[in-house]
Amino acid sequence: MEQILPIQLRTNFKSDSDLVSRILELTNASYITNTRLIEREIEHNHDIYIINNYRNDLLAFFMVNFEPVIGIDSFYLGLSACRDDLKGNGLGKSLYLNFLKECREKEILAQKKFLLWWTTATPIVYYWFNKYVSKVQPDINGNYDEHGKKMVESIIKEKFPELEVDKLHPFILRSVAENTVYSISEQQRLIKATKNLGMDVFQRFNLKEENADRFLMFGYAPD
Repeated sequence: MEQILPIQLRTNFKSDSDLVSRILELTNASYITNTRLIEREIEHNHDIYIINNYRNDLLAFFMVNFEPVIGIDSFYLGLSACRDDLKGNGLGKSLYLNFLKECREKEILAQKKFLLWWTTATPIVYYWFNKYVSKVQPDINGNYDEHGKKMVESIIKEKFPELEVDKLHPFILRSVAENTVYSISEQQRLIKATKNLGMDVFQRFNLKEENADRFLMFGYAPD
């Protein structure tokens, strides 16, 4: 593991052409084509947590955006990625935990909780957030309650108005991530990780990353 610098938070980063170029380069190995994905995520997210090494090479990042959703103050948790040769070394986890810590600090100052919401096509992210974030829906087994169902239906209506609520599982967004398909090597890595985690949620509800399907999830920073 190479020497790394402390986590940095950059705000309004879309104007930083050098950083955007490094984001494109870092994610290139994980997707068949990544240009549209990066454009979409940069447009949505205002802030980014990054990890560089001492040569200023980008090693990992995590985009977030503070925004209202269904009338609630929330953080949208956007794209995260790690350099291909460093995956599995905990860099992504350190970014997530750093964000959760800072989120709690903001909540204490505001004296209120913020909703966290995100979409994912990867069992690794699904598992991690169920483990470290509070009151996550759907849970590790894909379960949700009536409150969760109403919440997610409202979020979909506001943020994804062109989509119908899925009949198989209300938290699944079908064909929502256009021009975003993982590379063969990334698909194989995720298949292996899914087996290691012993999860079958994606298979049971027929969520297919290659069809641009995503789980929409929400939760709260743990106290």
